[in-house]
Amino acid sequence: MLSPADEALAARDPALPGLSGVLDAPALAGRAGLGRMRMSYLLYKPSTSCVAGLVPEDGSPAVWVAATYRAERYAELRLRSEWAKRAVFLDGECSVLLPLPLIRPEGARALAWPGARSGLLAELGLSACDMRLLRFKPGRRVVLRADGPEGPRAVVKFHHGAAAFERARAGAVHCEAAGGARLLSACPARHAVVVGWTPGTTLEADAPLDAFVCAGRALARAHRVSPRSLPRCAPADPQMLGDAIGLLLPGLRQRASVAVARLPAIEMRSEIVIHGDFSVDQVVLDGREAALVDWDRVAVGPPARDLGSALAALDRDAVRGADGTDARGEALVAGYRAAGGQAEDAEIAAHRAVALLALTTEGFRARRPDWDHEAEEVLIRVEALLDTPPARVTANLAGALKRNAGPPGRPAGPGDPVLLRLKPGRRALIRHDGPNGATLGKLRAKGPDRTAPRVQAGMRAAGLDGREGVAVPPVLGTRDVPPVWFQAEVPGTPLGALIGGAKAADAMRRTGRALAVLHATAPQSDRRWTLDDELAVLRRAVADGPHGDLADCAAECLSSLPPAPEVGLHRDFYFDQVIVDDVMLWLVDLDLHARGDAAVDIGNFLAHLTELGLRHAAEPALYRDLSAAFLEGYVQCNALPCEGRIDALHWVSLARHVSIARRFAERRGTIPVIAELCRTQLARNMYTRRRAVV
Repeated sequence: MLSPADEALAARDPALPGLSGVLDAPALAGRAGLGRMRMSYLLYKPSTSCVAGLVPEDGSPAVWVAATYRAERYAELRLRSEWAKRAVFLDGECSVLLPLPLIRPEGARALAWPGARSGLLAELGLSACDMRLLRFKPGRRVVLRADGPEGPRAVVKFHHGAAAFERARAGAVHCEAAGGARLLSACPARHAVVVGWTPGTTLEADAPLDAFVCAGRALARAHRVSPRSLPRCAPADPQMLGDAIGLLLPGLRQRASVAVARLPAIEMRSEIVIHGDFSVDQVVLDGREAALVDWDRVAVGPPARDLGSALAALDRDAVRGADGTDARGEALVAGYRAAGGQAEDAEIAAHRAVALLALTTEGFRARRPDWDHEAEEVLIRVEALLDTPPARVTANLAGALKRNAGPPGRPAGPGDPVLLRLKPGRRALIRHDGPNGATLGKLRAKGPDRTAPRVQAGMRAAGLDGREGVAVPPVLGTRDVPPVWFQAEVPGTPLGALIGGAKAADAMRRTGRALAVLHATAPQSDRRWTLDDELAVLRRAVADGPHGDLADCAAECLSSLPPAPEVGLHRDFYFDQVIVDDVMLWLVDLDLHARGDAAVDIGNFLAHLTELGLRHAAEPALYRDLSAAFLEGYVQCNALPCEGRIDALHWVSLARHVSIARRFAERRGTIPVIAELCRTQLARNMYTRRRAVV
């Protein structure tokens, strides 16, 4: 079924009477009795032709092409003798459906007949292999996987034209030289290239951060391979990109033209071998080993071209709903630089903007149903890039990811450091493995953190060293360059991983008791955190959205609370900050430690349990029993603040999640529920206290 944008496009191009049919090529194939097909790719030349690839849903290589032409061109093609028996003609629409024996690339046609297929596979060194279709771009290439008895054996690519074949063969040679898949065979007569299968999983936009570090390291290694006789990388033509947007979506023509005029100049001065079409889905991971695949567009050019295209693809993924793409992009570039790769921030930013502009129309070619909305969102992101100075990916992160950047005086392990968490441009958490155990390094991009290690060491000296079954990790040293401080990685299971299991209630009681022990320990910081500070955080969180009234509700609720004694707060206390071991409960991430109201930590912990219940089962009371166990544990060591005080901080803390949830696709649906629940509970809390006063 056509989208409104497709219908509008077809109406604007009467020279192609079959355009609406080809835009929904699977339905066209169904009308022709071809069975269930899906569209692989679309090539559209306004007022000239539109060609769609059709692939069987069972993965067989029996591809088809649906095409429509101008009436006069269609009349010429209709007379082709080789089409007469096999093509399906739709004369009223000037359209045709072509099976595998009639399509380009010609080398793949032998796959249509069992006898010819056997000869082809023998010629390629793949006798008796089963072939499964991976990708099909009509008129350009067919990509298949060859499976032997042992499983996937090779990838076979048929290209259209000698130039594309020779470039792909050169790319396969370079890939092997860079430590990637072996070139198994190449057949000039068929324009076919066969490379060994690369085991592992394709890197996805939501993969862990360290996977992107590994991908960056692999790209740096590939860029170090000596140049060969290869074509130079041709810069994209921004004007053509802008024109393509305007042809598909006239309403965006002016904005696209302005964006084109603002694009930074691209300098093609570096002379190294680049991938030429690099994105994270060209990376295959096997453990912590990364291999780059699909070197069909290998060229000589600037390394920033590869990095810019990868960052642009992550930008597009963000438009499609992927989370954390900025952090993953920074991890990719930091991994590249940690492995010795060289590319300037300004150059990367320039290539990124041009590559992202080229992706504005990619949703149309890939036949995404909301391609028009996606195109506008991508263009908005291009505009945002042009409005922002080139992102300076901190050199500190790249330095901290080097093998010799662990704790001073401790020998490095055999592997590279692992990036665990990253807040772009601000801080990171990195694990270093060594013969004496693993350590965690905390990087602060703006410079050495003198306070956090001093506070944590002071807490251990004040009693949080395990003597009561509660501890903070030992501090193991600091570095000024890069600015990292180190602590021991402690044994145990994160509390969040125990929720829902048989040990959850006991772990919650231990956690409540541990928080009480922290609150009873002499504070190690002079920083103070007040209820006004809590309210200020909430105001910032809801200021740019439709739920700004929550800050006013919270202000009224908090204003009636009397002063409370100060304790040493964690200040970001929830289940991910607790590591549970059989005999020890570890409190981690105390970087925000300050003096303040105990109800701040208690309320924040309960708010996270409420949010988790909404996320998992749309039920705010799902973990009520675990909340009760947590509070039971607290009173084993300390008296609780009054119930109304905890209740107020519970809902004030939860209200912040209307902003937090926006950053995670799987949480966004809970935002209206959180907002309404907080309004109700904050109002009830006020009403209850007023009744008590009366």
